[in-house]
Amino acid sequence: MENKINVLCNTSSYNYSEYPEAINLIKNPQRRRLTGEELDQLIAAFDPVGIIAGVEPISKDSLQAAKSLKVISRCGIDLETIDYRAARKQGIIVFGTHLAPDVPAAELTLAMILSLTRKLNQLDSMVRNNKWDRKVTGLLKGKMVGIIGCGILGTRVSSLLAALDCNLMGYDPDVKMHAYCEMVNFDFLIGNADIITLHMPMREDNYHLINADAIGKMKDGVIIVNTSRSGLIDEKALVVALEDKKLGGVGLDVFEEEPYKGPLINYPENTILTPHVGSFAGTYRFDIEKEAMINLLKGLKKQGINI
Repeated sequence: MENKINVLCNTSSYNYSEYPEAINLIKNPQRRRLTGEELDQLIAAFDPVGIIAGVEPISKDSLQAAKSLKVISRCGIDLETIDYRAARKQGIIVFGTHLAPDVPAAELTLAMILSLTRKLNQLDSMVRNNKWDRKVTGLLKGKMVGIIGCGILGTRVSSLLAALDCNLMGYDPDVKMHAYCEMVNFDFLIGNADIITLHMPMREDNYHLINADAIGKMKDGVIIVNTSRSGLIDEKALVVALEDKKLGGVGLDVFEEEPYKGPLINYPENTILTPHVGSFAGTYRFDIEKEAMINLLKGLKKQGINI
């Protein structure tokens, strides 16, 4: 079909295929989060009318370079990486999905917490190496868990942990009262938690929220889990803290550079590293991708482009 409409699909994985033939869907060639420079190169090459966005930053400069852009449809609920004000000024319609991957991401978080608490990596390795050492491990019941970010996902995680008789406290500048967590300040949370799990959107003011200084204020043996946004944690500080045996374990589903090939790989007994699969369970990913396409088509129609 001639005169197809170019749509950039920036998200690292997108498999939904039931869209009109008039759309020329240009998929992310890197199959990871794009850098700003890579996004600008794709915009220059294809001059897209629409973008299906992942978690890559879409800056004011990128938007100004996208002369034909009419719609951004985020494949996910958070819009914090998109310069929304600049988009509105250019008349670009921005959508996020209503469906959040709270259930699969919360279950992955719980799986990491349980695995690190019961030291499943270490126990599995011993059995495989003919070492029948029935070690006493940690117990989740009664642990003080700090939830950093008490929105949709943080609340889902809190509900699961409450059912396992954990003590819960939360930190979130935007939340004053919570159904499961006693809301506290950041310093109190990191100083008193046995387990810390992060569920905040990424903003300039919380970049490397968990850094060497914050880790130094934590209890010895604390477990840190992040299935949210990579920039919330300074990964170099995690490596140092693991080397110093300050941390009891680390679970990460998101990384500042993906695919991750960094030094945390060298600590298999104390870390669980997964390839950014928080939403990849059940039909959640399919449903989110479908909604992103529906939103794109809706936005194009609003902009007078019927296909």
